[in-house]
Amino acid sequence: MMSAKANTVRRNEYSFNVQTLNGAQLTKLETNADKDYLVIDLGQAKEHSPVFNETIKVAMRAAMNAVLASLSMPETAAPETAVARRKVPDEALTEAKPEKSARAERNAQRLQQLTARILADSEWLTARELSEKANFRNTNPSAGPNRWKAAGALFAIPLNGKDNYPAYALDEGFRPIPVVKQVIRLFEGRKTPWGLAIWFGSENSWLAGRKPKDVLITQPQQVLEAAHAELDGGTHG
Repeated sequence: MMSAKANTVRRNEYSFNVQTLNGAQLTKLETNADKDYLVIDLGQAKEHSPVFNETIKVAMRAAMNAVLASLSMPETAAPETAVARRKVPDEALTEAKPEKSARAERNAQRLQQLTARILADSEWLTARELSEKANFRNTNPSAGPNRWKAAGALFAIPLNGKDNYPAYALDEGFRPIPVVKQVIRLFEGRKTPWGLAIWFGSENSWLAGRKPKDVLITQPQQVLEAAHAELDGGTHG
């Protein structure tokens, strides 16, 4: 018959007293109402072979480890879970960085090519050049063009710290073409000066593939309709 065996196990802040008791010893065991006990019924076997005894030891260790694991789980798992939560976004971000970087580089290249085409495809006048062509007599060469820009009759793109005005937006007397003001007003708050330059300088399906800048004088109404179509959700290109 099994005799009482005691073994104290400590794990972190937990301490357990593990004993092997027979029925008589179990009935005499002093217990505490504030403590929890794990009882395993080993049956009525009175003689135990070495194999059986070893099996009991394994079972007891497994049970003890399961209890210890369940008690320590919240304490150990919480930091691991928190670390996992931190690692997942970091890993995803790390994997996404090359893709985002490559995409940003491609977009930057496309934008550079587009702006280079827009600049090369038209004549751009500084405020001084426009004032001379328009025969402004103001001592400040920027005064006249600035008034047109402030009134929304003309737009300018910044180049090397200076405003540059599109020559295609001017008539033969170097005065703003009226439809340009109408288009600027339509796109107010929706397109930057560069956005306007790209729109005027890009092929437009609403103009049968022509660029708005090329038909400002000959087809002003169609240009205005193309601008309205884009605002209504249409596309051009």
